[in-house]
Amino acid sequence: MLSLLQSVKDRPTENYFSLFPEELLASMLDAFVINTPMTGGVGGDGFWVHQQGENLWVAVFDCMGHGHLASIMTRIYTTALNSVISKKEDWEPGNVLSEVHEVVKARFGKKNNLRVGTGADMGLLKINTVIREMDFAGAKMNLLQVSNGTIETLKANRIQVGEMFEHEHIYTTQRIQLNNTSKNNFYLSSDGWQDLFGGPDGKKLGKGRIREFVEELYDSPMAIQKEALMAFVDSWKGSHPQLDDILIVGFSL
Repeated sequence: MLSLLQSVKDRPTENYFSLFPEELLASMLDAFVINTPMTGGVGGDGFWVHQQGENLWVAVFDCMGHGHLASIMTRIYTTALNSVISKKEDWEPGNVLSEVHEVVKARFGKKNNLRVGTGADMGLLKINTVIREMDFAGAKMNLLQVSNGTIETLKANRIQVGEMFEHEHIYTTQRIQLNNTSKNNFYLSSDGWQDLFGGPDGKKLGKGRIREFVEELYDSPMAIQKEALMAFVDSWKGSHPQLDDILIVGFSL
């Protein structure tokens, strides 16, 4: 595996797709990935990383369902992202989400009685690693940004990709304003995190507790944040069953 990974890293960086998205992400940014399927080692949460010249693309997506059938949809979405992003270099994230929706629509729009849902929440980032600019678009998946210890939620459009084929799917690209005098932390995650039951009263973890915890972690390196978040999730869950896949991607600029 190490030799194969090295061969990927040795390729020209103009435009290639990572066989090891977590390793590519970590090689470019101070980042972590927590990926905990609900059952069987596979699930409906996926992430995708692609280097295109000076731009690094990062996507997190939460497909409907769990287990093997949902994991098939994560591969379909990965293939769709690869296909769309290779068409031209000046895509904005919102355009990419719309095009990915069209790819899924062409494949499933006229099929009935499918055994798995085709829709997915998705957050997509385009990060210029040279001039350090970042654009975001989301399909029912928000982006959390923490700067100077203060958290902000960048809202996604409220319609999934790959569903409601009779509707027009337009996604807004947002330019992220980076604080160049301090660290900027960012988090994309599936909703399995916030919907985790546990705690002293057996309640959902919820968005509020998540916001408070990532604010507290602001000054910590991403490797320490990963350990803290995994311990936090395990502690909150306790003996309660995990009812959904959990995927969290965090990085710092």
